[in-house]
This record gives sequence, structure tokens and C-alpha cells, in this order.
Amino acid sequence: MTAIQRDRPKRSGRRVRYRLRVAAVAASLTLMCALAGAVAARVYHGQLLYLLVAGAAFGAFAIGFALRNRPAFLAPSASLVGLAAYLLAAIAITDDGADPLPATIVDALVNAVPRTLTALIPVEPAPDTVVVPVFLTWLAATLACEFAIRYGRTLLGCLPPALLYGAGLYLVGPNAEVGAVWAVAFCVLAAAALAVTAAPPERRPDTDAVVDGPAPSRAPALMGMVATAAVLLAVMALLVPVAARLVTASPGDPREYVEPPQLTDIDLNPLVRIAEWSKYPDQDLFKADTSADAWMRLAVLTEYDGTTWQAAGDFRTAGTVIPGSGDASYSADVEIIGLGGKLVPAAADPATVTGLPIAVNLTTRCLLTPDGLATGTAYHVDSALVAADPAAAENARANLADAATVAVPPGTPEIMATIADYIRTTYDTPYARAQGLADFLGQHYAYNPEAPSGHDLPSLGFFLGSPVDAGGQRGTSEHFAAAYAVIARLIGLPSRVVVGFEVPGGSSTVTAGQGSAWPEVDFDGVGWVRFDPMPPPDAVPVPPEDTLEQMEEETPSPEEDSGGGGEAEDFNDESLEQDGDFDDALTEDAGGLPVWVWYAIGALLLACVPLVLKARRALRKRRRLTRGTPAERVAGAWAEVLASAARAGVKVPGHANAEEAAARLATLEADIGPLPRLVNAVAFAPHAVSESDADAAAAVASDYSGRIGHQVKRWKRFLT
Repeated sequence: MTAIQRDRPKRSGRRVRYRLRVAAVAASLTLMCALAGAVAARVYHGQLLYLLVAGAAFGAFAIGFALRNRPAFLAPSASLVGLAAYLLAAIAITDDGADPLPATIVDALVNAVPRTLTALIPVEPAPDTVVVPVFLTWLAATLACEFAIRYGRTLLGCLPPALLYGAGLYLVGPNAEVGAVWAVAFCVLAAAALAVTAAPPERRPDTDAVVDGPAPSRAPALMGMVATAAVLLAVMALLVPVAARLVTASPGDPREYVEPPQLTDIDLNPLVRIAEWSKYPDQDLFKADTSADAWMRLAVLTEYDGTTWQAAGDFRTAGTVIPGSGDASYSADVEIIGLGGKLVPAAADPATVTGLPIAVNLTTRCLLTPDGLATGTAYHVDSALVAADPAAAENARANLADAATVAVPPGTPEIMATIADYIRTTYDTPYARAQGLADFLGQHYAYNPEAPSGHDLPSLGFFLGSPVDAGGQRGTSEHFAAAYAVIARLIGLPSRVVVGFEVPGGSSTVTAGQGSAWPEVDFDGVGWVRFDPMPPPDAVPVPPEDTLEQMEEETPSPEEDSGGGGEAEDFNDESLEQDGDFDDALTEDAGGLPVWVWYAIGALLLACVPLVLKARRALRKRRRLTRGTPAERVAGAWAEVLASAARAGVKVPGHANAEEAAARLATLEADIGPLPRLVNAVAFAPHAVSESDADAAAAVASDYSGRIGHQVKRWKRFLT
């Protein structure tokens, strides 16, 4: 037997071991690419994207591995063809058939990136949301195969799946749980790929190449591998907790840098559509086949700047399933006739929408279609009807958690403040005030479909305060809802305006006359409750000035009601700083005294004015902080803080609530502690305020003037 024949079994054994190592590297890198692509699938709905990215990883690696010994240009070309075929298959699988497949393919390829970044989480697997992860997974697998299998650079082959893994983490952002298992599995696969190629270099024995020399000893390599693994595990056990404590911020979300779907001009201020609908009530807007009577919302408007009402939050692209909704108990099939715009009518809260691409505002739960509504557009929507219980709201507190729902713009008309005072004086509980305000508007104002549109503060002031013969006290649901929402905020009720339609159960055609706007008030533990300030049909309104003037005649002055103290001084009693307690005019004729004596007496009295004012302020402070019930003492402490702030140049308007006042007082850089919370407790639950609360409020008020004293102008400090 020749030497070549004796060496042939050795070479065959090395070839087998080499090919096994190549196969192990290929399997490890394929699983790494599939795992890296699946990282992004954690924010997708269902399991479909997991399957698609896994198929992309295996398909790309199979092509590259099969052509590893062919000319270098052949594998990329075949991989490109395979990618195109796989993308077309993925688009066809996720297509709902609403549009022709060629149009869907073009739209998905053109809009893949922005729609993936603006899609609502969980992302619905759709043609335009699966293109990006499938393409990146295929690309990473192709590059990894070329680097590691064709050129034998395993470490370089690990780079594409590592970059894909990082891209998946960036796409997920803060919207998924920590994936420690995913990271460990990825690192184990990378370690396996590197370990099987850690033997000394050998020439590739794929053909008839001769491998000379004895096989290297395995013991040193094995010992080194065990020692290195032990050191790495020890370092990780020590450093990982320390590194975790250094991370104090959530990951960035790429969706913050992409502009979400935008409203058209007709939808930016949907309240102005009420006037058009009122003038043409017979105009057909859409057909609806519903399972029950319901109010279908078009827009929910929360923010008001004195000119327009706007919805809070952005619209995010969603699939057929709207996250965050309960079990659907209401269904509607809708076909558009003449509605127009992008806002989609649906009962609250929508759970699933089919037949129409949808974006949702997670703050208000309203729907938008990016392509806009057109005649013939049809869709099906299932909703979890939100029905707040008015009986539960009767004893509930107002929910003041969202500052946007209680913010009042400056410059509110005087008539609004007058009505707010009437409601506050007449009713005690938040729910009674909300219902009382609706009753007041319904009894004192009339509906007029010809009233000009407008819900800015001057228009609302004209609607509420102008005489009938001048065109006032008549309006559409736009005026009633907007006026109600602003006045409700003046009396401390969180409010918003909703635009929508009253749709009966069964099949019907919804006309413009069914379009309306209504206000809602948020109660703690109950949610948003709808109120109806519209007058009954054929009702004869009572002039509002009659009721308001009667209130002024019957309501005693603060001094008559409480003997010079009490609730009149609870909030914003700046009049005490300006009243005329001291009259320096002499009413008696002393007769016979020289003129200079009168000048001296006048100068002495003038010199005593600062002392008297200081004494008066000290007595008033003592009265506020020590007399009355705990609730009255808390209110007095709040009035003392506001008066001290006014001396320092920061005045709080009378309609501001405690949170808004605290925001203004923050400019003085003096802490007022729990005082805003106690003031809210006084306003809505005065019996819950204890003596300790009153003592805490008095301590805050006592220290406040001293802490901001350096910010009071010198002449004011001298005089008062």
C-alpha cells in the first residue's frame, strides 16, 4: 500500500470534519439572522412576521450555501432574484384583497419605511409593514453567508445579524418587554459559530487538496476555552448589574421622528361643519347598518386656546385590531355618501375595523383613514360601547388628573364668569353643577340653525351675552357645546367637546341633521359622561339676565353673609388689598386751629398709613389662618398665599384652578407643598379636611411671604 493510499482515510476524515464545521457555522448564522429578524416581530400582532423573517433567513442562506463554490457573482444575483420572489410572496400573503395586487405591491414598496414607523403597536402584518423586516433579514443572511462560508471570515459573518439585531431593538424601542432570553440565545449562537472554526487554519479540502501534518492536540484548546468561558461568566456576573443600574432612561422610539398621518383642513376644526350641517339637514352623509342605537363619534376635542378646539395626541397607523379596547358589543356596517374628510365615524371605543386602512388617536380613540373618505367607501367596525353610569357619577369627584381638560384660556367673557358663579352658588356637587349648567343653557338659550359658525371666545361671548334682537342667545350645537365646555372648566369641571351623529339601530341613512356636537365631563372612577345642553323642541327660553340679576339680588355680600370673613376671602380676595378702610379726609371742623396744624396732622396721618396697612395685613393673616373650620382655614391659607404672590408681582386670575395657580406661583421659586391638593379637597370634599391639614396649610402660608419677601418691590415692602 502506497503512502498516498495510507493517507487517504485521514484526508477523508478531515474533509468530513471540515464540512460538518461549515454546516454548523451555516446553521448558527442562519438561526442568528432569524432570531435578529424576529426581535422586531415582538411588536407585531400574531405570529405571521416570525414565520416570514425565519423563512427569509433560511431562504437567503440556502441560496448562498448552495452556490458557495460557484463564481462570486452568481450567488448575489440568485439571492436578488430570490429576494424579489420572497417579497412578492410576503405581500400576497398579507394582502387583504381590497386593491389590485400590482397597486398594493407598488404602494407597499414606496411607503414601507414611513408606515412601519408610524404604525400603531401592535403592528398589523400588512404589505407595507412586513417589507422592511423581511428585506433586512434576507440582506443580513446573504451577507453573513458570503463572509463566513465563501470567504471563511466567521467573525465578519456575525456582523450583519448583529446589526440586524440592533435595528430590531431600535424599531421596538420602549414598546416591548426586556428580551434577555433573546440576547442570551443570540450570543450562544454566535459563540457556537466561532467555536467550531477555532481550530488551526487548514486549506479547504473540498476537492483534491492535500492536508499535511498531524492533527493538532485538542487538550490545550479545550482548557483555554473553558478558562475563557469561566472568566467571561464571572465578569458578566459582576458588571451586568452595575451596567443595568447606570441605565436611567427608556430607549428612544424612532416613531417620534416620523410625521404621523395628518388631518386635512376640513378635519382640523370639525366644529365648523356643524353650521353647514344645520343649514342643510337633509343632506345624506352615510348609510349605516348598526346592531343598536348609539352615538357615533367623528372627533373628540380636548385642547382649547380661545380660538379653536383641537384633539390631543397624534394619529398612529393601525391594522384591523385597535389595541386597548374591550370586548366588542356593537357592530356597524357603514357606506359613505357625502361625508368627506379623513375622520371616520365610529362608536366608542372601536375594537376592530375591516375594509379601510385606519389610523387611531390613542388619546381620544378616534379614527382616521389616510386616503380620505369618498362616495362608496365601505367598512365594518366593531366597538366596545362606552356607557358611563350617570348614577355612579352623582357622588363622584371631578377627575382633575389631565391639566389639558381643565385649562381655561385668558380673556374669557364676563358673562361666562357670571354664569359660572351662578352654577357654583346654586349647586354643591360636581355632577349637580354639570347637570345644572346643561339645564341653564337649555332653559335660557334657543336653537337657531341659521346662526353663524364660530366658537372662539368673542363669538361665545356674543352668543351668551348679546340681546336677542341683536342676534344673541341663539345658536347651533356648536355654540352650546363649546360654551358649556368653557364654563364647566371655570367651575372646576374637566370637559371636552365631541362631534358626531346620533344613529338609530338597524339600517338607516344618516343625514346632516343628525350631526351634532355635545360636551362631556370626566368624573373620577366613572369616566366621561355626556351632557345635553340643547333646549327641548319648541321651548320658549327664559332671558338669562332675569335669572342672573335675581341671583345678584338674592345673594348677600360677603360681609353680610359672614360678618367680614368666611368664604368671601377663600380665594383671590385682592379687593382687600385695595379697599378704602382709611379715609384721610376730616369730617369735623375743629375751628380756630392754625393752618399749619392741619398740615402737621395730615403729615402724621400719612406717616401712619404704612403702619396701619401692615397691622391690617397682619390681623387679616391671623384671622385667615386661625379662625373657622379646617376647610375655611385651608381656604384662608390659600388666599394669603395668593395675596403674598400678588405683592411680589405674580397675580392669579380669578377663574384659575389650584393647579393653574400653582404653575403661576412656581415662578417665585417658593414651594407651597400640599396646598393645591388641600384646596381641591376644600372645593370638592370640605368635610374631609382635618385639623392637621389646616395646620399644615397655615404653616405653608406663614413661611411663604418670608421666602418671597426679597422679590417684593422696596416701596411696596415699606408701605405694606
